[in-house]
Amino acid sequence: MRAVIIGASGGIGAALVEQLAARADCEQVYALSRKAVSNPGKVKALSIDLEQEDSIAEAAKIVSKDGPPDLVIVATGILSDEAGLAPEKSYRQQTPEAFKKVFAVNTIGPALIAKHFLPIMPRKERAVFAAISARVGLTSDNRIGCWPTYRSPKSPPNMLI
Repeated sequence: MRAVIIGASGGIGAALVEQLAARADCEQVYALSRKAVSNPGKVKALSIDLEQEDSIAEAAKIVSKDGPPDLVIVATGILSDEAGLAPEKSYRQQTPEAFKKVFAVNTIGPALIAKHFLPIMPRKERAVFAAISARVGLTSDNRIGCWPTYRSPKSPPNMLI
């Protein structure tokens, strides 16, 4: 198996990389993220920026040179950042800039990953493309309310997949 984990510097992504790298049936793990990740053994770290389609296309091109990936997992997402992006406690705290940033990473990013990685996956053998979402992206579960900037871009990837 050849696996690609996008979002490898986050908690879930890092755990997936570690688990896959430990499997005897996994030949290569590509750990893609914006932040650097260590790449021991069969893990190959690549840089990717979900806000830059050319970086997604380049990562897919590099992965495809070694052959088609059997597994692609998108484990990306942004709720807050060092630049001041944070979940809102009230609708009065919403800003267009926050919506643009979170939609770019949480909605458009996974769609562009699918655009560039699905074509390089095997067509005649078993292959899996998955995107991890968040429960707050479910329109049927709005009991906690608020966080509209984070919640609203989490629903579209569920529909896209």
